[in-house]
Amino acid sequence: MTHVPTETDFAGLDTALPVALHFPDPPASTTAIMLLFHGLGDAESPFAAFARAVNLPGVMAIAVRGPAVVPPALVLDDADTDSFGTGPQHFHWGDDLRLDGAGQLDDDPGFDRAVNLVDSKLIQDILVRKCGWRYDDILLFGFGQGGTFALALAARIHEQQQHKSTTPSSGPPNFKGIVAIGPAVPSAVTTGSSSSSARLKAPLLVCGASGGDAVSDETAELLRTRFSNVQTVPWQRARDDDNGMPRNRAEMMPIMQFLAARLRV
Repeated sequence: MTHVPTETDFAGLDTALPVALHFPDPPASTTAIMLLFHGLGDAESPFAAFARAVNLPGVMAIAVRGPAVVPPALVLDDADTDSFGTGPQHFHWGDDLRLDGAGQLDDDPGFDRAVNLVDSKLIQDILVRKCGWRYDDILLFGFGQGGTFALALAARIHEQQQHKSTTPSSGPPNFKGIVAIGPAVPSAVTTGSSSSSARLKAPLLVCGASGGDAVSDETAELLRTRFSNVQTVPWQRARDDDNGMPRNRAEMMPIMQFLAARLRV
C-alpha cells in the first residue's frame, strides 16, 4: 500500500545521503515524487528552494545532496553562482574528481557510488519498499553534473534490472520522466545496450545554451541510442556556453510543459 513519505522515513539517510523535502499542499495530494540533483560544488538546499518556487501540484520533491565533498582547493568563490552555486558547502556526485586532457574537470568521473546509494538507500529501501511507490512514479531533475548523474542513474538501473527481470513482458523499470539541464553524456549511457528493445521508455528533456554541447545534434543522437523519447530545448543566451539554471519564463516554460504532460500520465 502506498503512503506519502514523511521526514521520519528519511532519518536513516542523515550521514550517507542527506535530503531536503518539499511537500505539496496538502501532502496527502501527492501523486508523484521528484528527485532533484544539484550541480558540481553545490548542495541540496538551493534545489529544495527551487522545488518550493516551482511548487508542482501533487508532487513531493526530494532534493538530494551529492555523497562526495569537493576539495577546498577546487571550490571557487561562493559568489560564482554559475559554476558552483551559492551554498556554503560544496558536494559532487562523482566517484572522483579527475582532470581531462585539457586540464578541465572530467564530466564523467564515474558515478557508481552515487548510483548505488541513491538507488538502494533512497529509491528501493525508502520509496519502493517502505512507502510503496514505483519507479514510474518518480521524476528526475538534474542540473550540470547532477543532470549527467540523472542520466547515469536511469541507464544503470535499467541495465541492472533488465538482467534481473523475471517478467520479460513488463521489462525493467523506467522513471516517469527526466529533466537534465546542461548535462554531459555519461559512459553509462554510451556503453550500454543500444538495441531498440533495451532503450529506456522514460521521456527525457535536455535543456541548455543553444551553442553548447548539451543540446547539440551529436548529443541528441547519442542519447537516442539509449532513450526512446528525447527532446532538446536550446536557450538563446548571450554566452553560447552558459548552461545555468532557467532564468525567465521563456526558459522555464518547456520544462513546465514537459512535467505537466508527465503528471497527466
